[in-house]
Amino acid sequence: MKTVFISLVCTLNVQANVFSQHTKFDIAMKNVTVSEVLCYLEEISKYRFVYDSDAIDRMQRVDVEMKGTKLETVLESIFVKSGFSFVIEDGVVIIREAGKKQITAGILPQSRKITGRVRDHGGHPLPGVTVVLKGTSVGVVTDVDGHFKMDLPADHETVLVFSFVGMKTQEVYYKGEKELNVVMEEDVKQMDEVVVTGIFSKSKESYTGAVSVITEKELKSFGNRNILTTLRNIDPSFNILESNEWGSNPNRLPEVQIRGAANMPDIDQLQSDTKAELNTPLIIMDGFEITLERMMDLDDSEVETITLLKDASATAIYGSRGANGVIVITTKEPEPGKLRFAYTGSLNLEVPDLSDYDVLNAREKLDLELRSGYYDGVRAEYEVQLKQKYNEILQQVERGVNTYWLSKPLRVGVGHRHNIKLEGGDPSFRYSATVQYNDVAGVMKESFRRTFNGGINLSYKTSDLIFRNQLTIGLNKAQESPYGTFDQYVKLNPYWTATDENGNVKRFFDEDYSYWGGNNPANPLYNATLNTKETSDYTNITNNFSIEWKPVQEFTLRGTFGIYTQTNNSDKYLPPEHTAFADYADDDYFRRGTYDYTTSRSSRYNFSLTANYSKVFAEKHMIYAGLNMDLEDQKSQRYSFSVEGFPSGALDFLAVAMQYKENGKPGGSESKSRRVGFVGNASYSFEDRYFVDASFRTDGSSLYGADKRFAPFWSAGIGWNIHRENFMSNVDWINRLKIRASVGETGSNNFSAYEAMVTYTYSLSDRYYNWMGANLKALANPDLEWQKTMKYNTGVEVNLLNNRLNMICDLYLERTNGLMSSLELPPSNGFTSYKANIGKLENKGFELKVTGYLLRDTERELIWSVTGSLVRNKDKIIKLSEAMKEANATLLATGGATPNKVWQEGDSQNAIYAVPSLGIDPINGRELFLKKSGEVTYTWDARDRVFCGVDQPDYRGNINTMFMWRDLSVNLSFGYEWGGQQYNSTLINRVENADKKYNVDRRVYEDRWKEPGDRTFFKGIKETTATQATSRFVQDEATFTCQNLNITYDLKGNKWLRHNLGIQTLTLKGDIADLFRISTIKQERGTSYPFSRQFSFTLSVMF
Repeated sequence: MKTVFISLVCTLNVQANVFSQHTKFDIAMKNVTVSEVLCYLEEISKYRFVYDSDAIDRMQRVDVEMKGTKLETVLESIFVKSGFSFVIEDGVVIIREAGKKQITAGILPQSRKITGRVRDHGGHPLPGVTVVLKGTSVGVVTDVDGHFKMDLPADHETVLVFSFVGMKTQEVYYKGEKELNVVMEEDVKQMDEVVVTGIFSKSKESYTGAVSVITEKELKSFGNRNILTTLRNIDPSFNILESNEWGSNPNRLPEVQIRGAANMPDIDQLQSDTKAELNTPLIIMDGFEITLERMMDLDDSEVETITLLKDASATAIYGSRGANGVIVITTKEPEPGKLRFAYTGSLNLEVPDLSDYDVLNAREKLDLELRSGYYDGVRAEYEVQLKQKYNEILQQVERGVNTYWLSKPLRVGVGHRHNIKLEGGDPSFRYSATVQYNDVAGVMKESFRRTFNGGINLSYKTSDLIFRNQLTIGLNKAQESPYGTFDQYVKLNPYWTATDENGNVKRFFDEDYSYWGGNNPANPLYNATLNTKETSDYTNITNNFSIEWKPVQEFTLRGTFGIYTQTNNSDKYLPPEHTAFADYADDDYFRRGTYDYTTSRSSRYNFSLTANYSKVFAEKHMIYAGLNMDLEDQKSQRYSFSVEGFPSGALDFLAVAMQYKENGKPGGSESKSRRVGFVGNASYSFEDRYFVDASFRTDGSSLYGADKRFAPFWSAGIGWNIHRENFMSNVDWINRLKIRASVGETGSNNFSAYEAMVTYTYSLSDRYYNWMGANLKALANPDLEWQKTMKYNTGVEVNLLNNRLNMICDLYLERTNGLMSSLELPPSNGFTSYKANIGKLENKGFELKVTGYLLRDTERELIWSVTGSLVRNKDKIIKLSEAMKEANATLLATGGATPNKVWQEGDSQNAIYAVPSLGIDPINGRELFLKKSGEVTYTWDARDRVFCGVDQPDYRGNINTMFMWRDLSVNLSFGYEWGGQQYNSTLINRVENADKKYNVDRRVYEDRWKEPGDRTFFKGIKETTATQATSRFVQDEATFTCQNLNITYDLKGNKWLRHNLGIQTLTLKGDIADLFRISTIKQERGTSYPFSRQFSFTLSVMF
């Protein structure tokens, strides 16, 4: 919102000075704006100043030099012959332009007292609201908490007029209430919200881009485990792809997308089954790029707003980096005033969620083994031996052995978060310092993520220059659980015990090799007693400096320079006693014990220069023009090596190792790239009714071929504020009706630095006359050009019924052309493929968000709103390279229990391919398949695979509700998905192909085919043929999740705390993340690391 009202409140008095309007003081200020003088007077006087900043800013600069003067004298010297007047009443200085009604306060004869409070529609108090008795000059101004008191004449018609810049003037009839509660509505005609794009700032009223602006209030209301999950709770277009393997592991970066995937893995990544983070949005914080990891570790209390840029009109200004969408984070600026101290502390509990696991108890598991024929010997002597083993286990069960292994590696993680902030300053110099610490204790024992962030923010303002510098330091240490992965415990038999009769943790469970076929089951708990290590850490330092020059109101020139550097280290040590080496033969005895070490360093330098010009002509024509140039240099290096052969588990120093791992050697990589960009942006608005917006950018990068270094990107948008038309003036129930459309082209460069260059590898195994040779590794492609995405978007924004019902809807289509992929070459070239621009993708869908206020009871200070959102994205592969097609054909012909990730033209990137199943034959318990020829067979053939569904929902969305009563607020966030499919890996890995010598899902025991005539979903319990990828396990999925519950009590207006303890604000908050989840698919979730529910309790206080 444009700042048209200033009311600065000092929040910490370091000494008890008494200042009245007659107190004398000295002042000496030269060539300063009137606003700067007023800010200084407010600081030293403790009076609150209320005025229209736009009007004050139009005044000429002044010189003020006085000694032993009074406040009133200074104000008179400033405003004499200026067309302004002022009045001082009850600690408030009200400044108005001549001709505007002044207000006075006093005790009237035959008066009656009235008290009240003024808030906005969100329930927040409004300080500085003018309250006047209609038809008189009697009035007051609300205090910092929105409270007011008045004396009204008993014989006067009691109509009060409430006015506040940016709000609709409101008349309220007083009917004798004990306390009058007033809610003021925003005046759309006066509001001038700004969309921060990270390069330019644009008026939201005339902006054609598709954006979502998340405010500080929303971040607090729907806060979750980290800022990424909070964004998901608020806007479902920000999609976090849930990892069923890694659950709530705090050390795993999630995969995030905005409006689907604009990139695909290359053939090398496809064949090696690696996960390419190609669709991560560009993240900009205060004008500088940051990583997803840095964003995840941010403390949301330092964030002012987060803006999601989605369409071409919003993202084209980032050119080659904007195809995946852009996240723009704006942190809080230091506020002037006396030194203020703020503290926020949280206690966080991570509780394991095992609701999706249903394994057998000891008696059921032993009975399953008996039914499966595990104790039936093919010869008499084997029969006796196996029956003896069965009886031994039965005795254990009878005496009560029933170990619940799932709880062994788990705990209730107790973590905590702290944030301390100091800030203050005067209108010229402002400062803030923050220290943040976050300790996340995972549900797997001894796993954690600890982050420390510190920052200093300085701002210095002269007559027309603003200097800013932000220095931040981030430290992180993460540790994985020494207890191993969770799936190791899920499969352990419940009739086993963790310790022996002496209380020592067993290394192995069973010594009977005949029963286990030579395998000696290891106890993963034993490894937790050893000196294992799996840690990682990083240190980053960022310094961002900017200079802003504003010689006139209409023109701004801003230059920035940023430096970023980060070092990463990771260590993984397994001592020689670890069960991973139990099967090493005698010849490999001295190879036991391994250490893997990786270190890396990256740095980035940024420089940008931005010019902005905006002006309104004839009160009708608004023009804006912006130019930007930016340069960037990036470097990174990584080294790694793995060694083996440690004599003792206590000796975990790298130099103690005997050698590199077998057939191993040190590894590493390095990259260097440079980028330059030039962008222009212009917009025109006529009477805020019709508006157009256009941008053009040229990017140059070292990533591309020598002949394709530079590429253009562009966008254009139009819009119409229909509610501002004259024919809409009598349509009171429509407060806002805006339509907009945009088209443009952006790009993506998420690939390695040397794809376009010829590269070599040194030949380390041979020499020629002591010279080292080199082998050609990859061919160059001087024509390798920029991958581009064409984006089309149209949207409508509607506010109805006095802003009680608000809606935003967008339709979009995005096509990626020139997709980087591998081009197939004839074998005679010596290479089978090289990089080229071959491939096309398409994403299309819509986004809908509706907010309704079900209650807005001003008298009882009761507000209840509900927001519903719905998102649909459908992706399709338009074209693939021949090399990618060949790789896919190989994967399609390869067997496996789960479908391989395969891409086919005309289908989704998330398509599932499996052999069609006709179900289980009730006669013999075997599965029937349908071949492509239409023949029914018992034989599974990979060549019969067909499209069976899409592993992404057709529709996603949120349902959020906010309930506020006075100082209490309750917020709920629900998420839902439906229309997609999942390949239920639990049914095949833990039921049908489960090794019944270990514990299994209960459905193995209850739902398998047992005898002729059984009509079941699963094959026969004695069927030993492994099940391959089949459509039988492709299931329709619909989920409903309670993502977050937040309860907040705000004691901001408590006068006793303020006067007796000096506490300006005190807030108590409780949160529950992932309270419940309902799904149509029953499968084990969090296989390597469980999911969890988080309970958080927060205290925030400001002095």
